[in-house]
Amino acid sequence: MTTLSPPNDFPDATIRASTEAVLRGSGTLGAWWVLLVGLLCPLLQGQVVDATKWTSGTTDLNPGWRTQAGDDLRWAQPTFDDRAWNTIELDDMGAAQPGWRWFRLRFKLAHGHPHEHLLIVGGEGVYAAYVNGQRVDDAQLKPWYALKRPVEEIVPLDDGADDFTLALRTHAIPTYTLWHLPLFLTITVGSADAIDTEQRAWESQRFYQALPSIAINVILVLAGLGAFALFRSQRTHAEYLWLGLYLFLVGASNGLLYSSSSGILSVPWNNLVGDPLIFVVTVMQIEFTFRFAGQRVGRVWRAYQGLLLMLPLLALTVTLGWLSITPYILVEAAAILPAAMVLPVSLLVWYRHGNREAGWLILPSLLPATAAALYNVGSASIFTGWGKLDFLADPLTLGPVPLQISDTADFLFVLAIAVVMFFRFTRVSREQTRVAAELDAAREMQQRLVPAMLPLVSGYALDAAFFPATEVGGDFYQVLDGGHGASLVVVGDVSGKGLKAAMTGALAMGALRTLAKEGLQPAAVLTRLNRQLVETADGGFITCVCVRLGQDGALTIANAGHLAPYCNGMELAVEAGLPLGIVADAEYAERTFRLETGECLTLLSDGVVEARDAGGALFGFERTLAFSKETAAAIAAAARAHGQEDDITVVTVERR
Repeated sequence: MTTLSPPNDFPDATIRASTEAVLRGSGTLGAWWVLLVGLLCPLLQGQVVDATKWTSGTTDLNPGWRTQAGDDLRWAQPTFDDRAWNTIELDDMGAAQPGWRWFRLRFKLAHGHPHEHLLIVGGEGVYAAYVNGQRVDDAQLKPWYALKRPVEEIVPLDDGADDFTLALRTHAIPTYTLWHLPLFLTITVGSADAIDTEQRAWESQRFYQALPSIAINVILVLAGLGAFALFRSQRTHAEYLWLGLYLFLVGASNGLLYSSSSGILSVPWNNLVGDPLIFVVTVMQIEFTFRFAGQRVGRVWRAYQGLLLMLPLLALTVTLGWLSITPYILVEAAAILPAAMVLPVSLLVWYRHGNREAGWLILPSLLPATAAALYNVGSASIFTGWGKLDFLADPLTLGPVPLQISDTADFLFVLAIAVVMFFRFTRVSREQTRVAAELDAAREMQQRLVPAMLPLVSGYALDAAFFPATEVGGDFYQVLDGGHGASLVVVGDVSGKGLKAAMTGALAMGALRTLAKEGLQPAAVLTRLNRQLVETADGGFITCVCVRLGQDGALTIANAGHLAPYCNGMELAVEAGLPLGIVADAEYAERTFRLETGECLTLLSDGVVEARDAGGALFGFERTLAFSKETAAAIAAAARAHGQEDDITVVTVERR
């Protein structure tokens, strides 16, 4: 819902009649009341209203008012001659007209009247009241941001006076008049108790009409907070965030509307905040729908969202009086209609293409925006006087409870989406539990891919640094007995992440331990390992560098698609064959080097080179080459400080 209730929704003579019936009872007293009203009617048509014949209950002071456009404070004085002014009935003026206007009425009370009071039901802040020339402190003109729809104001009368002149100085500005609000609904005079009772009746009527809608929108706000809680527990599912924003803003928008229309808040709260939020709400609905269905928001939808976010400026022009309310309501209805009609069709298309979850949203997505658009059309029909579509703005009645169409649609949407979110959240929770169990198993398996402590190798000093990424990867390194006094140093990286990568790495490590015992050279080790992986691995591949350390400093190196080793700040020229596990008959070459005393060989994984900072810059090969003479811990620390994204593995071998 996006507009204040039209004037014909305000309490009318019915509530006054019911109040009077309660006050006067029934039977003979009721008959006397009818007789007295008949006697008073002729008097009410004159300049002075005679209320002396009624000393209990209330008397309407709506007929016989004199009115004049303009503003002159002398018009508040009881001695002012207003006989040239027009005569009107105060409760039959219709919607307020902009500008200054005064109203005057003289009335008489019985001598010795007991604590008589006035009840003025008029726009708060739109009028100032004067009784016998004295300004009433609680009935004053207020700035534009404090104006309210007609509410009740009780004015005590002087017990020592019998004749009264009531003057009302009014100033209606566009902030108030744009919603076709009346200046006054009624003015009555009566005993303190009777006026208090009638004031409560009017107040109850205001709140009774708004309470069901306010309650529904409180539920929407709470549902939005619940969606935020879901997002907090499942941060990767942004649809919960957008749903929370949608529900929260719908509840806030409609809550401001009904709080303004019931007089709880001033009118500008709806004019400047509540009503423009409907465009933002539509943007939130689009984002939620696409995120929920796992679809990308295209350019046309982005342009539509941009238009919606600009339209709140249009609401400001209405508040300033530059644009009338009727075209604004029609523009608002036309602006949100595409979301109401096209989103369900899009969901149906996605569902027909196999997206089962998209089908869950088809019916719920039809409700809110469609109901709001229809309500706007009904409001425009009322404001233009066309009348044929007024029923679209009428509330539904559930017994004695009035419910606006848009509130009913929002409530049904919340119920439907709660069911949908429950099943989705349950499914996602099960999936997260499964993934978490897999990650735990993968981490445990990855710990077995690296030695807890490096073995002692005669003639060499070995050091290693291993820092796995947040998600379990597949880096591994081992130092194995290569037979005949030699040792094999192997560093590898399994493609992929998670449990599958860890299992492939474990398979490779088992095969390497077996091959190392045969005393094979690095090229033969990689060739045999490649054939086993092609036969047993379920997809994926491994990059690997294998180095055989001789007792005399001789190095034999073979490489299967891995980063080349570094020695003394230079990259060694080692032929890089295919990664393991791709082609069964792949052959691998090897080269022999010599490591002199004090020289250092550095082996590392691509997690060092591919470290990326916040700006997207890679650590790169130049930095890696510059750091290659450092210790394993220093190289790893530099890469991590730059911005780790993958497993970082560094192994250094120094000849002693």
